[in-house]
Amino acid sequence: MVELRSVNHRFLEIRTRAPREIMAAEPLLDKLVRARLSRGHCSANISFESADGPPSRLDRTALESHLDDLSAVASSRGLELEDLTPALAQAPDLFSLSHSMDAKALEAALTTAADEAIDKLLEMREAEGAAMAGDMDDKLAAIRETLDGIAELAAEFPGAALEKARQRIGELISGNGLDIDPSRIEAEAALLADRADINEEITRLASHCEQMGVQMKASGPVGRRLEFLVQEMGRETNTIGSKSAISGITHMVVEIKAQLEKIRELAQNIE
Repeated sequence: MVELRSVNHRFLEIRTRAPREIMAAEPLLDKLVRARLSRGHCSANISFESADGPPSRLDRTALESHLDDLSAVASSRGLELEDLTPALAQAPDLFSLSHSMDAKALEAALTTAADEAIDKLLEMREAEGAAMAGDMDDKLAAIRETLDGIAELAAEFPGAALEKARQRIGELISGNGLDIDPSRIEAEAALLADRADINEEITRLASHCEQMGVQMKASGPVGRRLEFLVQEMGRETNTIGSKSAISGITHMVVEIKAQLEKIRELAQNIE
């Protein structure tokens, strides 16, 4: 029998554990799990019963040899034998195979048991993933709504930015007693206003939202692709925040970043 337990993790980590008698089966189990999983911290435990009886037996000769050695140490150090008997748990040769094991039969049985365990694990992951997808949908919808609000404010932004740039340049000129061609002032003000324009960032962020919606409905592993999109969306959001001087947009940027962080946490746990 194979028992699989998995917790969320950004990468795939597998720890296998098998009885000493079939420890050689651990690499095969690791391979079988890796073939079907791409994320998660997995613990894979193997247990088995042989139709030919117990697969191992106590090697009395080895046990008596170890006890003789421990008795000698206890006598020389003035200790009781019972104080040293826990060391027997570390002895690697106390048990030996009571009968030979068919390697091919073991491989076939392990493969069947592993496939059944992985099937059950994937069913549970699918149910959990559906719940997380619904949560991500809600957060993505909130981002789209907030982005629409930013777009509305951004439509008025170029004119306001141009007028603000004119005022700043005018104040600097008058304060320093400079005489500059008004057309030059207009050109510089227009350049500053253009640099503050956020329409391209809004368009790219909206495109990333659409791509994320598509990826969330795609089959197969999508976790890393979602993480990449979150990273790109965060970059565009930061640029909007740094270029915009409108307080309303600044508040909306903070809201989008908060939703993106929640989506990032979910994406890290999606295969």
